[in-house]
Amino acid sequence: MSIARVQKLRQKLTPQALDAILVSQSENRRYLSGFTGSAGWLLISNHVIYLAVDFRYVEQAKKEAPDFETLHIKGDLANWLPKLVADLGLKTIGFEANDICQATYRQLYDTLEANQQRVTLVPTANVVESMRAVKETGEIECIAQAAKLADGALEHASSVIRSGITEKQLAWELEKWLREHGGEPMPFDIIVASGPNAALPHAKPSE
Repeated sequence: MSIARVQKLRQKLTPQALDAILVSQSENRRYLSGFTGSAGWLLISNHVIYLAVDFRYVEQAKKEAPDFETLHIKGDLANWLPKLVADLGLKTIGFEANDICQATYRQLYDTLEANQQRVTLVPTANVVESMRAVKETGEIECIAQAAKLADGALEHASSVIRSGITEKQLAWELEKWLREHGGEPMPFDIIVASGPNAALPHAKPSE
């Protein structure tokens, strides 16, 4: 799956005159590689695909993203990317402008300049996101499963809710049911709001 997605991404490099693209956004990183860790970088060109991670994630990266070459990196982006770029002979690199902050960009730019590397950094937007917007068959099946799971959780809530149960207790019943039936960790805190709390869109469950 990851290789097919990488090939689609590569088709987007030439029209934008990019030798490679640096992927930092976590959802995009997972979509392309399968790596679920909370930190890391993808560097993808027409010839190489690297997953760069620190010591915490080396073994995980090798296991979850076997199609990628895992790089064990140390320090900030500017500590390892310039040498890699020089070794690969890259001249134009796209980066995810909506994810990389100005300070990181400045540090990388200054490092490349200090090493007299004539590399152009090109801000990009929605390159991977435009791919993610078109769902594959497997993704559609996962969405259907998630919807079925959510429906089941609401049915369970209806069966356990009673006079005197607290918002916290009901929130826990929902979370426990979801985890016991195949759900991953909650992406955000479950909201159970009753009485005056029902007027608060992001109310925290209370007693």
